[in-house]
This record gives sequence, C-alpha cells and structure tokens, in this order.
Amino acid sequence: MILTQAAFSMEHLCKAYLCSVSPTYLVDLKNGQFDSLLHLTGQGGKAKKLKTPRTISAREALTRVEHLLPGLTAPRDRLDQLINVRDGVVHVGYLQDKETQEILTAMLRFSKELYEALALPARDRWGVHADLVASLITDSLTEIEREVHRKLVTSRLRIDELLTKIPEEEHISVMAARQAQGVVIIHESEEQIEATCPVCDDEYATCVGEPEILWEADIDIGDEREAYVSGTYGIKILHARNFVCGACELSLFGADELKAAGFETRIELDEEVDPADYSAQTEF
Repeated sequence: MILTQAAFSMEHLCKAYLCSVSPTYLVDLKNGQFDSLLHLTGQGGKAKKLKTPRTISAREALTRVEHLLPGLTAPRDRLDQLINVRDGVVHVGYLQDKETQEILTAMLRFSKELYEALALPARDRWGVHADLVASLITDSLTEIEREVHRKLVTSRLRIDELLTKIPEEEHISVMAARQAQGVVIIHESEEQIEATCPVCDDEYATCVGEPEILWEADIDIGDEREAYVSGTYGIKILHARNFVCGACELSLFGADELKAAGFETRIELDEEVDPADYSAQTEF
C-alpha cells in the first residue's frame, strides 16, 4: 500500500506547488472547464454546472511542475511508475523489493525539492519520519547502512508509541516482560551475552556470537635474564553475529549490520578461563 499512498501524496504536493504559483495552473485545458476556472479564481458562485472544480491528473500535474522547475533531479521514469501503480497499470505484486524502494526514494527526493521550492520548514515535512527519510535519500549511505537505519528508526517509533499508552510507573515492568518474551535463536556452537539496546537503552537485550579462547602466557624473567613460561591463561572473545531486543523488537543480523548500528563485533568477555577445562589449546 505504501506506493499507492506515496502516489497520492506526490499528486497533492504537485498541486499544492502549482496552486502556490497560480490556482489557474490546476485547470484542465479542455472545453467545458470554465466552471473549474471560476472556482479556482474565486468566482465559484457564478459556476453553473460544477459545485467544486475539476483539476488536472497526477501525471499532468507532474509535467507542469517540471515545466516550472526544470532543475528537478528525481528520475521521471520512477515517478511515472509510481503513478502507474496508483492507476492500477502496474500491479505492486510484480515489483521487486529493491525496485519498490527505488520508486519510493525517487518520490521522497522529488518531494524534498518541492518542499524547498515551497519554503516549507524542515520540521513540517516528515514529522516523526524525518530521520528515516533523510537516510533513504542520502546517496552516501550503503544499502546495509540504510537498512539498519530503517530498523533503528522503526523500532524507536514502535516502542515510543507503545510507552505513550502506558503509565510511566509501569514502563520498567512492561519493558522487562517484553524482553523476557523475546525469541533468540542460538546454534550449538554459539553463546549469548547481555547487551544494551541502541534504541531503547534496555540493558538486557541479547547479543549472539561465536566464542573463541585466546591463550596468553605468563612469562617470567629470571636472575640471568632468562625468560620462562610459568603458566598460561585464556581470554574469552565473542565474535558477535546477531542482536535481538525483545523490548523494542530490534533485530540485527550479521557483522555488517552490527557495525552499522555502532556495535563492536569483537567483544572481550570478563570471564576467567581455566586451561584445565580445555583438552587442546591454541598456540600462542
């Protein structure tokens, strides 16, 4: 549904811009449209057939906007696809996820340029979705960074909306209950540790990864400056792979997504390792 809604949004924005220049730019240049012209020029009381004006189509509105603002950079073919989706010419089920995102991104870039032409303040453009829109239309972000940013913003909106419906004194208990119900899948070779969520700051989220023991030697220097090994000890490292927060429902998969969210993927654990517990030790 998002492309259909985006198409309506783009059409209304195009017409808002045209109307800001002159209401007459919304008139369809066909015979019998004089009533519409009267309405749009403040003479609607004299219209004989139409109680409200009939305006141009979304595609024509887009064409007129491009005529008045020739410097627009959003790809026209993607904007035409958006209108085709709204008109039922293209069925959304035939679009790949990547193509859907490209069409939506083109619409957002086009809208940004029109908002600037209308001198609309940034705070009045996207509301709570401002950060997400900014990440979608920024060319410098990689696809992974863009996807992670989307996950972070979506999770933040989700938990903020939930907490506004709950008395403040119950927030801690609700977050704890949600965290306890979170589903974490752990394979046989993996371990999990508690981690702080970058979205809701809950300290009891879960980070999962592959453990590794790095063996170190205790080296002593004798009286004759001879070195000898007096013992060994192990440092336990977790190579983080996945992150799950049951409280805000944030899930990150793979080291790349963790890095994009600001996580360290090589975590040194504060845990003593007894060499006697391991039959084979890694060379040091």
